[in-house]
Amino acid sequence: MTFKSTFLAGLLLMLGACAAVPEGPTTTAQPTRLDATALLSELTRVASLSPEQRRRELAGLEGERRLDATRRFQLAALLEREDSVEALERSLTTLGAITDLNPRAQPLAELMKKSLKARIELKQQTTRMQELQDKLDQIKALEKSLQQRNIPDKTP
Repeated sequence: MTFKSTFLAGLLLMLGACAAVPEGPTTTAQPTRLDATALLSELTRVASLSPEQRRRELAGLEGERRLDATRRFQLAALLEREDSVEALERSLTTLGAITDLNPRAQPLAELMKKSLKARIELKQQTTRMQELQDKLDQIKALEKSLQQRNIPDKTP
């Protein structure tokens, strides 16, 4: 009987050695939310980057498939520094996709959204104003050419 008990104990020890032991307590941890300090420091960091560094970081972030909230905010901050309306709209969309903001960081994100909307509107109005200015210049040139045609030659 001792042989069977010893054999069974040895078998259980070998099987126990093969089992994976959890490293820590298994609790469901809440994902960390972005706080206002982290957002402000990221905005400051992006503002201090050179245009080439911003382009490199932007290319790296655009290459990633899944972005967490921190990476999304980095992408939004980098896009905000671009000069095109498309980049500003993408930044606004990216900011809208961030859901896990700290309640104290929410006003900062809202201010950034308002700023982006205002900049988009300003760029669109500037483009429209330039188009209207070009049309006005064309009308003035046409008017001038018509006036020159209607002036009779007063040479004797």
